[in-house]
Amino acid sequence: MDNQTDDFITVLTFTYPHEIAIVRARLESEGIECFVQDELTVQVNPFYSNAVGGVKLQVRESDVEKTMKLLKEFGYLNDKEIKPSKFNMNFDRITSKIPYYNKMRLEIRLAIMVVIAVVAIVIIFYFATATTTTTYEH
Repeated sequence: MDNQTDDFITVLTFTYPHEIAIVRARLESEGIECFVQDELTVQVNPFYSNAVGGVKLQVRESDVEKTMKLLKEFGYLNDKEIKPSKFNMNFDRITSKIPYYNKMRLEIRLAIMVVIAVVAIVIIFYFATATTTTTYEH
């Protein structure tokens, strides 16, 4: 796969930008191109870290396997952290078939589905409990 069209994949998430510096340097010294997402947002206001999901260390999709191996060697990952949850995998598999929706991050897709479900329940509850008024004219 061409490096220019290769997508970046998040491999680690940190709370603050300074925590990512050493890991990034070690990966780059191994020839792995890294990108740090949301670094500047958290630098501007550290309290935004939880809101944006932390500072994300990303590598090219073609480098993920090598990166995971190195992160395990460096002690930043263990086998338990690498395995995604079954719910996330199934939800991603199902929702990735929806056009335009599949380009969004998994967290945003989940939030949209929750909002749709809540709105549907509220509408059903509203109509189920609405009183009907009928007038009969003689």
